[in-house]
Amino acid sequence: MNSTLKRIAFSLVPVVVLLGGAEAGLRAAGWPEVDSKAFAHNKVYWVTDPDLEAAVFPHKETGGSFIVSTDHNGLRVPRHPEEKAEGMHRVMALGCSTTFGWGVDDDESYPARLESRLKAGGHDDWEVINGGQPGYTTFQGLWLWDRTLKRYDPDVVLIGYVVQDARKAAYTDRSQAILQGESSYLKQHLLYRSKVYLGLRALIGSVQVRAKERGEGDAGGVYRVPPEDYVANIRKLVGKVRAIGAEPVLFGYPLEREGYTHQHRLILAAAAEDLGVRHFDPQARMEEASRRQTLYFERDRGHANAKGNNLIAKWVYDWLEDQGILDTEG
Repeated sequence: MNSTLKRIAFSLVPVVVLLGGAEAGLRAAGWPEVDSKAFAHNKVYWVTDPDLEAAVFPHKETGGSFIVSTDHNGLRVPRHPEEKAEGMHRVMALGCSTTFGWGVDDDESYPARLESRLKAGGHDDWEVINGGQPGYTTFQGLWLWDRTLKRYDPDVVLIGYVVQDARKAAYTDRSQAILQGESSYLKQHLLYRSKVYLGLRALIGSVQVRAKERGEGDAGGVYRVPPEDYVANIRKLVGKVRAIGAEPVLFGYPLEREGYTHQHRLILAAAAEDLGVRHFDPQARMEEASRRQTLYFERDRGHANAKGNNLIAKWVYDWLEDQGILDTEG
């Protein structure tokens, strides 16, 4: 080692000692003190049980229940093997319980109805993968994509995360992952294992260590996925989808009323323009349609009923046709 390198090495010793002492001291003092109550979910990552066969799930409607069947990865009907058959094309729908089809039977979710419409429309070389999971935001969506979804080799991916990302909770999903020491997250963000680093991030407000109280409805609290994280997650998802040769589409899954999702929908539209990807948001159309007919459950206004799911599938099918995405000739 030459003299210059030796001087640099010796000059770093005090810094290392100082940081090491600070780390040990903060751990002994228990700072930053973490208020770990009121997490949105018990876990940061989850998936529906695999290999369900006509399992009965309870629902809020009076005496309500619905039938759920899943494949070996916990993805709901329509079930297809991971390996795509030669000459076959796939649409994959990503989202939360709204995409999963909470409250409706297997063949009534919008992805299932979309596949039925594809077959009825003469597109026998297209099938649909339901990548929706209850409670998911873009945060869990990125994890599931890397863990499972990319193996299904989709050609078109409808990135439909907006409903849960825009909800308020006591913690952001990212903060919960850090505070609970989620290993799969911390492996990619090793610095969060350091109390010094976590303390600095907490001081500048980019990581919560205290729960934010929620008021009535979605007032108070913090977004599960704040706007800046939402943009970053969408960018990552688009990049990952493009990396396997598939086309990403930013899909603003429609609710009965836009309500609290307004800001995140604007972000989704802006991200589509910035990233040069297609964007489809039938929210305005749904608000008009749902004033004339009952398209959502009476006791669960956040989820479309069978009629609502069928209408969403029709709109998505018509849009795919209009965009020429289903034209696989040549």
